[in-house]
Amino acid sequence: MKLVSHVCIICGQRTEYLSVEDNLNQMLKSAGFPYSLNDFETLSYKTYICSKCGSSDRDRLYKLYIDKNESFNGKTMILDFAPAPQFENSMRQKFKKYRTADLMIDGVDDKIDITNMKADYKTDMFNFFICSHVLEHVDDDTRALSELYRVLKPGGRGILMTPIIDKEGIQDEDPRVKSKKERIRRFAQDDHVRLYEKKVFLQRVKDAGFRVRVYGFWNLGPLNLLRNGIGFKSRLYVVEK
Repeated sequence: MKLVSHVCIICGQRTEYLSVEDNLNQMLKSAGFPYSLNDFETLSYKTYICSKCGSSDRDRLYKLYIDKNESFNGKTMILDFAPAPQFENSMRQKFKKYRTADLMIDGVDDKIDITNMKADYKTDMFNFFICSHVLEHVDDDTRALSELYRVLKPGGRGILMTPIIDKEGIQDEDPRVKSKKERIRRFAQDDHVRLYEKKVFLQRVKDAGFRVRVYGFWNLGPLNLLRNGIGFKSRLYVVEK
């Protein structure tokens, strides 16, 4: 008998969570990536995908934080970069002032370069942003962080996430690398241009002016993580202006 019933917070259904371990391991090992899946901070690779709605572990992590936070209401202006469809649908049902943005994918509200949003978004415009697994794709992450800080209202917050390895000296970045295999070998994915060391990521976020609060099992609830297939190593970075 299962002690914890898996109920996906995105679709609300009882579910099983599917592993991506074999596929990820095969891709990374074939390219010569020097780290293991266990080295990543927030990657629940054994319980990654909801079998009912297809949401990822990090989609469920973000929704868990938002649902637990009483400061969100109908007037909250939210900007979400490159959202996953399942997460986007759940957010649009709850928030009327929710917008999506991306430079590369279709179907977003705003086609926009995160490193230069001045023509589209005013300073101090949004109460909250979600920037998940975007910074590792852009050539200049410092400019992207500066723009995120600019468009956020004073006192506003945001979810800021990227693949992170908490090991000394692993920071690696080079937008000039074009080979897909070499990008996988160095940055873990063929469209990434950097791999973040935890302390480097946090320092760049703070240098942009943000304060950072870390969420995990201690303030999101161990049972909530278990129900949603989120590993206890997972960390959620919430920044504030």
